[in-house]
Amino acid sequence: MSFRNSLTFGGVSTSTPLVLAPMSGVTDMAFRRLVRECSPGAVGLVVSEFISIEGLTRNDLRSHRMLRYHPDEHPIAIQIFGGDIDRMVEAAAIVQQTGVDAVDVNCGCPVPKVVKRGGGAELLRRVHHLERMLREVRRELSVPLTIKFRTGWDAESINCVEVAQMAEAAGVAMVTVHGRTRVQLYTGSADWELIAAVKRAVEIPVVGSGD
Repeated sequence: MSFRNSLTFGGVSTSTPLVLAPMSGVTDMAFRRLVRECSPGAVGLVVSEFISIEGLTRNDLRSHRMLRYHPDEHPIAIQIFGGDIDRMVEAAAIVQQTGVDAVDVNCGCPVPKVVKRGGGAELLRRVHHLERMLREVRRELSVPLTIKFRTGWDAESINCVEVAQMAEAAGVAMVTVHGRTRVQLYTGSADWELIAAVKRAVEIPVVGSGD
């Protein structure tokens, strides 16, 4: 499988514009390596399943094990999630120390136990908090910072364009947009028109996700 286009963000270049999406309980090291081995060149960037900033900063062994990756997985991004700014900055520094190619912040997980603690899609309802978080994390990193988010909390609060523009201004190198709201969870169809609107609104690369 080959593609005419590559993906370049923050100094990282990939062989194709396709990204292996982060999936909790799925995209561990074994799965990612299997994809690389069975479909050479099909995926340009692989992303880890999301890792709790609480676990990383409190030295939880399971969370630190999730940071492991094999050299043949490059380029690879590790995704982290949470709502506390100081712990997000500390966790991002821990991730960077692994030699990873990019740090990705999850701003789209709809799971109640994540949003109730201020992480995931809840950040879409706290844009000023998210902006401060991204700016402080960006100052900590020398590798690119990327984020993944949804189109909004619900149909009445679509703010994906606003969030993407804010993220670009804060120094984020690439955004991924899942074309559903938090309330939709995984029902219905992804809105690729909104993803296209995000693409038109920013200069940084935009990755579309959903369906």
